[in-house]
Amino acid sequence: MKFSSSVTVLASALVSAILLGSSSVEAHVTANPSVAVSGGYFQSNFRVPHGCDGNATDSVTVEIPKGVSGVKPKATVPWITNINMVPLDTPITTPTGTINTTVGSITWSGGNLLDSYYEDFGLQFKLPVMEGPLYWSVYQHCTNGAWNNWTNIPDASGKTAGFPAAVITVANATTTDGHGGSASPSTSSKPSSAVGVFQSMATFHSVLIGAAALLMTMA
Repeated sequence: MKFSSSVTVLASALVSAILLGSSSVEAHVTANPSVAVSGGYFQSNFRVPHGCDGNATDSVTVEIPKGVSGVKPKATVPWITNINMVPLDTPITTPTGTINTTVGSITWSGGNLLDSYYEDFGLQFKLPVMEGPLYWSVYQHCTNGAWNNWTNIPDASGKTAGFPAAVITVANATTTDGHGGSASPSTSSKPSSAVGVFQSMATFHSVLIGAAALLMTMA
């Protein structure tokens, strides 16, 4: 049975909405993966999806948020990786001495990432004990001398102007150790409801795509 042209219009609109939503996400520098467990060790890639008005990217700096520790960058050939240290607000005393500095930012330079390609710049680190969004400022420099400073965070209304910072959503673990005690965040296998929300969003996205395909076959 063939339906009216309105079904075709509805299907096309649904597909367009899905594609628009996907492209808007990919247009920004993002952290992938972007959902983590509070207080745990984590690895994420900061994805640079395009250049500066068509010009190639030759330098990327990721600023480390306060409270994030144990930072190690992934070696990304042919980029030159520099670890930039900054003084600790409060020095840490250990059995082997005092630690006065921490990683403040990581810079990858000397590359030539064309506007038609993307690149992932990886970091391994330990998250602070917290819940909610953890914003990461990323500074992108291009061969024409321009900067894309991905540093803006949402205002009170939830809107973000300009270049939004990358974000990792930190959730608390909610499992037990099988004896009635709480499992530590680093060993927990079951994420909290906040992680579940993101998984549900991904499922909903898949359902929308399936619905659009069905409508197109029925039109």
